[in-house]
Amino acid sequence: MRKLIHASLLITGTTIGAGFLALPLSGINIDIKLLAGLIFFFAWVAHYASMMAIDLNILHQKPAAMDQLSRVYAGKRAFAISLTAIYLISFALLTGYFDCFADTVCTAWGFSRTATIWILAIFLFCVFNLDKKLFSNINSFVVSILLIAILLASLTITITHPNVDIDFDNQWKDLPGVIPILFTSFLMQTICPRIYKDLNYDRKKISQAFWLGTMIPAIIYLLWIICVLKNIVANNPDFFKKLQSHNVSVGALIQFLCDSSPYSWLDLALKILTLLGVITSAIGFGIGLLQSLEAFIPHGLARLLVCLIPAAINVTFPNVFIKVFSFAGMISTILVIFMPYYLLSKQTRRTSLIGLACCLLGIAIILCEWM
Repeated sequence: MRKLIHASLLITGTTIGAGFLALPLSGINIDIKLLAGLIFFFAWVAHYASMMAIDLNILHQKPAAMDQLSRVYAGKRAFAISLTAIYLISFALLTGYFDCFADTVCTAWGFSRTATIWILAIFLFCVFNLDKKLFSNINSFVVSILLIAILLASLTITITHPNVDIDFDNQWKDLPGVIPILFTSFLMQTICPRIYKDLNYDRKKISQAFWLGTMIPAIIYLLWIICVLKNIVANNPDFFKKLQSHNVSVGALIQFLCDSSPYSWLDLALKILTLLGVITSAIGFGIGLLQSLEAFIPHGLARLLVCLIPAAINVTFPNVFIKVFSFAGMISTILVIFMPYYLLSKQTRRTSLIGLACCLLGIAIILCEWM
């Protein structure tokens, strides 16, 4: 049971930093009922896609990232495509998380952006060098604190503003831009080999872990989005209109929520949960990237690159959070949907209708990014 909880919280922590920060910014014009349906739909897609990767690990009979599986079961071309996708997605999202972390810290406390970025890089490097058991305990504790902080903040905002009407404009116009970000909000499949190993290759337990790990973020996303929108509409309709026109950064949104809070503890809680959400997701994607890198280069160098490259990009090109998220959603369809479905079909010689439907969804996500 302890391993199942640790695995579920690793999945949750990897997932939740994405949509928790990006969805209130990108989905501001989408009706709550429609957005709720889309959130739970993409949570189901994430579970199905994750289990395709797990089934490939079961066929392989040992933990392996998608690039390694592609090389074994489809040859050099598929390997090159998968490897490129893994690196693009992982480094892009890590870059986005570094940007979000720096933006929040600089807006809230006025620290140096460059210094903040390098401090985060050093912190992550230390985390990746922890003992496996100690890492699992610390990660589970941090994710648990994150979930508690989000729930307390959400409930407080709901009690403060129980009845607020929200008008949603241009939702069909904004929907194509939200779809890739929704998909990215449940992106955590790079940690599938780690979950497969941690749960002793037990498919039933792995499936349970992924259900918990995706449903918890789905519920948190929806609750958080509703609370954030109610708070903004109740306190400052002009800021809400600015948010609707997508002219608000992550740091500015969190700072507004802090400034409008009637409780001093909520101010601190909002800042902490934002930073924890970023850190837990960065840790999860860093682990997935290390699984691939350590197959080619020494472990120490791999850990250094995972922390160094996103930091260097952020120092050179700031303010890339939402752009990176949308781009990652498009690229991740290769790694999360197309390649796993292709490899499974090739090995089992069976065609899955659900898998085909997911492939069509992947095509739709790519088209939405181009619109």
